[in-house]
Amino acid sequence: MINHKKTYLIIAVLFLTCTLGISQDKKKISQASNLVIVVINGVRYNDAFGDKNQLYIDNIWNKLRPLGTICTRLENPELTFPIPSQMSLLTGVWHVLENPVSIKNSPAFPTLFEYWNSAHKEPGNSCYFASNDAAFENVSCSNHAKYGATYAPVFEIDKKSNENNAVYEKVMPYIKEKHPSFVYLSLGTGIGGKGRVDDILGHPVCKPEQKDACAPGLLNDYYESIIFMDAIVYDLWDRIQQVEAYKNKTVLLVLSVHGRHTNDFHGFGDKCEGCTQLFMLAIGPGIKEGFVSKKKRTLIDICRTVGAIFDIPTPYAKGSIMKELFE
Repeated sequence: MINHKKTYLIIAVLFLTCTLGISQDKKKISQASNLVIVVINGVRYNDAFGDKNQLYIDNIWNKLRPLGTICTRLENPELTFPIPSQMSLLTGVWHVLENPVSIKNSPAFPTLFEYWNSAHKEPGNSCYFASNDAAFENVSCSNHAKYGATYAPVFEIDKKSNENNAVYEKVMPYIKEKHPSFVYLSLGTGIGGKGRVDDILGHPVCKPEQKDACAPGLLNDYYESIIFMDAIVYDLWDRIQQVEAYKNKTVLLVLSVHGRHTNDFHGFGDKCEGCTQLFMLAIGPGIKEGFVSKKKRTLIDICRTVGAIFDIPTPYAKGSIMKELFE
């Protein structure tokens, strides 16, 4: 005779087991609800993570690095110019442009801003893009038929200056007032220690015949700009942890998108090691702490990785998910 009660109990146990299994499979990688990306343009790996004393990134290395994962083999093997580099980061697709310094260039594929706003159904203030270069506004949004301007971020620039501190002074008040869930801050190395915008010639301040005399001073300015950006990164992280909407709910990515010539800091744009070797720090919920990833990765892996962390579809991105970052 069939024991119906026993049969029902077995079925119930099997159902519960399967349900729990499905739940575990679909567990989110991170419980974070916010993303902050800080891009440091034009810094060589050997002047940052690759410097044995980390002289210019004291805050990032000593205060933030222990909180998360650093990637030491991130690369940009394509165009090492600011515009195509940031396009590739934001779309997860290599953008090889005929004129890589033209401000008229726009991404051919949807950006992370478009994916983020589309997924959150919030095409308002949820994405905020601040830069010291007006040219980057074109980078923020594609002309893709399924995405486009409807999902573009709020774009911020200080019109009176192209220095890092000027635009950063606008960032924190906006964050505290609007609480955007995705903040993207693009900084740049430059002259005067203030991080003025990069350009194709690097720092064309001296006449050719004056190059040798000017070089030491310009090199010091380059190093000072790295120190300045390092301070901004730490200040940003420290201050958002004091805002309830972001505290313990935010993933931070700090990375370079191109470097500078291996033997000449004045310029960039080729495929030398100094230009192509990048670095990245990731911290926040769901990210391993105190971990060093030596896995070879490229710039276009960032888009799909962000999609995986926040469970956001990135259907046109071609990169790979950096699973080694996750707990």
